[in-house]
Amino acid sequence: METLPTGTPLTPDGWRQIPRAIFQDFYDRAGQYRTVNIARGSAMFCLVPHIAGQMEQRFAAIHAENALRNPTREKFARRAAEHICELNAIHPFRQRNRRTPRAFLERLAAAAGHGVDLKLIDPELWNGASVSSFQEATYDAMRQLILGAIVAPRRKRPSQRPRGQGRRR
Repeated sequence: METLPTGTPLTPDGWRQIPRAIFQDFYDRAGQYRTVNIARGSAMFCLVPHIAGQMEQRFAAIHAENALRNPTREKFARRAAEHICELNAIHPFRQRNRRTPRAFLERLAAAAGHGVDLKLIDPELWNGASVSSFQEATYDAMRQLILGAIVAPRRKRPSQRPRGQGRRR
């Protein structure tokens, strides 16, 4: 995940780019929406004919909130948890749905002006939060995980000085 391309757009296509980049050497269908209905226990994930539409609606909701730009840490964690959990409920891929939301969270946080350190999120707790959100319709466990992983945003190194602002002698 550390080698994912930067600048992944906050769009359904950007979401698909994440597993494509991670798994393209292992799975021919990496980043392609699933073509079969799947469930966890007796609970069905989004039905195949509705995946693309539900992905479009979820990303429209993210953009309606200005991609969560500059909210407080608490509000970012609350809103990001809902979006991550709802994207998980859509479960657009047959397999490999666990890494994509975490990688997407980094990109969403960066767009919002926050940093997220995924090393601060225990993968088992993340999976448990995903399951509880799906089975119990609550985002609180995911919100707490995200809130605990918010760190200062990474600063970009300036590539060059703006024109006309050379060194003063």
